[in-house]
Amino acid sequence: MSGLRFDGRVVAITGAKHGMGQEHALLLAQRGAKVVVNDIAGASETVERVRAAGGIAVENNSDITDPSGTDRIVQDALDAWGRLDVVINNAAWGGGTLPDHAMVQGTLAVHLIGTINIIRSVMPIFRRQRYGRIVNTGSGSVLGIPMTGVYAAGKGGVLAHTRVLSNELAAERVTSPDLDIKVNLVMPAAQTPNMPRVPDERFQAMLDNAFAPAKVSPLVALLAHEQCPVSGEAIQAGAGRQSRFILATTEGWQAPDDEPTPENILEHWDQVMAGKDLREPVGTMSDLLGRRGEHPYSVAELIQWARSDPNNPIHSRPAEQQRLREEAAKLVE
Repeated sequence: MSGLRFDGRVVAITGAKHGMGQEHALLLAQRGAKVVVNDIAGASETVERVRAAGGIAVENNSDITDPSGTDRIVQDALDAWGRLDVVINNAAWGGGTLPDHAMVQGTLAVHLIGTINIIRSVMPIFRRQRYGRIVNTGSGSVLGIPMTGVYAAGKGGVLAHTRVLSNELAAERVTSPDLDIKVNLVMPAAQTPNMPRVPDERFQAMLDNAFAPAKVSPLVALLAHEQCPVSGEAIQAGAGRQSRFILATTEGWQAPDDEPTPENILEHWDQVMAGKDLREPVGTMSDLLGRRGEHPYSVAELIQWARSDPNNPIHSRPAEQQRLREEAAKLVE
């Protein structure tokens, strides 16, 4: 098959027992990748389907919520093929807005902690080989779908982690331009086995066809490929459409002399809510500085400036310097 191929590449996919994870494995294997198929519930069916189609795969049943489990995923790839080039964080579980404590813990553990665990496990390999692709899975539930509060919270955390990690890697590339590690997030819309079935047969048939899980996999493959054109992005995918998902701020309203009151904010509430002058900043401080006409420093940049610049006046004020360091430590925590 011509086009974007994965010959010589090794891919690990979490939550690949069925649904989108299985489709990702089948497509990437078809295009030459060797695949570690992970699912705590077992993924033998996916492995068998990959092999039946002429692909190469091994099964892994590790628990991604345990760091030793994600270490095992990475080690299985190294033991089988001596390398790992791509991780696709697809595993999902749970739901509800105010479920019991066990469901809250389990949902956040699979979505957010599991994603961070495998990234932590694989980054030493990616840094050593100066190459890697991370494809995380988000959800449109972050836009406020009712009855998905905890699920959405976990996915929102993954979105935030994706953007922060990408920005940190971009900063590293300034001094290490050979560091080719990219991380992105796909926001899928697919009729997975856990989706509800509606009583309208015609409409359900449309959903089954247009929103088949396999129609998300081409975007995942692109984001996993060496020719991936972006990092730090969230891309919606489903029913054949791909579109960029953005987090943006608006112009809002500026209080006179920088002195807001509850009353004057209410008076100008229409301006606060108006969708005017959309921008994509790196943090709220950055956005508000930029809209004042200042350089759009992020909080992280301000902390670094205060720590590293001996000419910064703050260094002549020990008490203020100590306060800033304490605030920085809280942010790191």
